[in-house]
Amino acid sequence: MTSTDPDDPIADALLGESTYERLRVERYALIKPRIPQKLVYQSGLLLALALVVPITATYPSSVRAAFPGGEPLWASPLVLWVGVCAGGIQLGTATCLVAVAIARRSREPQLSESQAHTLLNVEDVASMFGLATGGFAILLTVGFFLLGHVGSETFEAVIVAAPRNPYGQTGVSVPVIAVGTAAAISSGVVYLLSRHLASKSA
Repeated sequence: MTSTDPDDPIADALLGESTYERLRVERYALIKPRIPQKLVYQSGLLLALALVVPITATYPSSVRAAFPGGEPLWASPLVLWVGVCAGGIQLGTATCLVAVAIARRSREPQLSESQAHTLLNVEDVASMFGLATGGFAILLTVGFFLLGHVGSETFEAVIVAAPRNPYGQTGVSVPVIAVGTAAAISSGVVYLLSRHLASKSA
């Protein structure tokens, strides 16, 4: 893309050679940043999910006793599956965003408006699912794990009030430490991809 004014990215997109960038600026979107920045946000959300490991590892003994065997790091509580699904959403949508960026770069400057609209639609849907839906699920998961540090009385009150114990063991054993480790590794991979794409578009 030919740069017209480095201090005005909107004018640069409107007057440049990239059909994709021009249409991206012209259309309405709830999440406006470019793909590399969106991937940085997703990397941050995955890193937030990885915090369940240090949060769980530092539970007081009264809270640890509520988990099977008194070992919360190796437990597979029901609420963790919200995080597992959220992490899957992050990885799936991040993959979609990377694919959009690669497809766009490989086809420009011959990219037609209809093709650009299709790629933008995929980007918008992936952004909403990843940053909105997946992000909310991750924050919800981390919030439930943080309740263990509020106090044993509050923790037990949540268990009693819930229709099903959110910290109870599930049938499929996926331990907290495995989910946290996978989230941390995924965070690093997504961040590196974001930096790679940013350097290619610079």
